[in-house]
Amino acid sequence: MMNKFRWSMVGLIVAAAAISVIITINQNAKNYEAKQEDTAPVLETTEVEYETTEEEDTEVETIKNEKILYELGLGPSSKREDVMKTMHSMTHQKVVSEEKWYNLEMNSENINAVYEFINDSEVIDYKSELLRIVGNWKEGNFDNIVEDHNYLWGEQNGNIGKATGTLTPEEEAQFVKANFE
Repeated sequence: MMNKFRWSMVGLIVAAAAISVIITINQNAKNYEAKQEDTAPVLETTEVEYETTEEEDTEVETIKNEKILYELGLGPSSKREDVMKTMHSMTHQKVVSEEKWYNLEMNSENINAVYEFINDSEVIDYKSELLRIVGNWKEGNFDNIVEDHNYLWGEQNGNIGKATGTLTPEEEAQFVKANFE
């Protein structure tokens, strides 16, 4: 019986020593890693400016414009009627009317894209009137937005949805939130 007890005690001592060695090794490894992190060299990054050529800037701008025009429903085969439908849909953001079937956001990107599209087009007739309207928008002038809407609406033979007034800034913000966000 004494022999079993002695061997049990030896086993416990060996197990305790083994656990002690494992804990010590683990602690030393953690201390080593912490020391390595503290002494690791700090690498500085240098920001490199890449200068684009005017040709590359123009190409990027053209691609961006083409994407915007595509989203507005305009492309190489678009005619005056298509441009007027797009512009008419943009006016809905700013006018009061009983019906608004199509809505396109009237933001500076869209306005500029439509302006450039009309200006660069060789197939759109009566460009000057459309350029006058969108040119005012481009300058932030929406004083005639009701008349602009009704002109575009009338040219498309509209019979429901004549604009009767201008939305307040709060109403326009609600319209934008409901339709474009």
